Amino acid sequence: MLMRTFPTLDELIRRVDTDLADLVGRTDTGSSGSERRLLPAMEVRRTDAEYVVRMELPGVDPDTMDVSVDGSTVRVRSERRGATEEQGEQLRREIVHGTFEREVVLPFRIDPEKLSARYEDGILEVRIPYAGPRAVKVPVELASREQPALKAAG
Repeated sequence: MLMRTFPTLDELIRRVDTDLADLVGRTDTGSSGSERRLLPAMEVRRTDAEYVVRMELPGVDPDTMDVSVDGSTVRVRSERRGATEEQGEQLRREIVHGTFEREVVLPFRIDPEKLSARYEDGILEVRIPYAGPRAVKVPVELASREQPALKAAG
């Protein structure tokens, strides 16, 4: 059995906090293991007329938000800027600052002209109407069959 030891209880608690946060998708640890980046919580709903994507983005300046479309992918990029450096020793830091990018791939191409986004109370809501009818009825044409010529009785 592989076991890892931690030099202090604080280090153990910090590691468990980080692992649990990563597990539920709140932050992501970079390849170096020390860099953390914002990974906002997201939900996607499907209604009869559209998809609705909602992301938790408290503390994000709306001027830094970029919502774009590429084929069937909606991409959201933004940045949460940190507070200016204050004097004193930082004892705990749980608020993650920096840039992030999230993507949602949908099962159809998106018409960018019909896309709408709204930011209110720390929630970004993107509405993506279906490009057209989801199911199309295709008429079936009957092949013509040549009728053999009738022979006259005679």
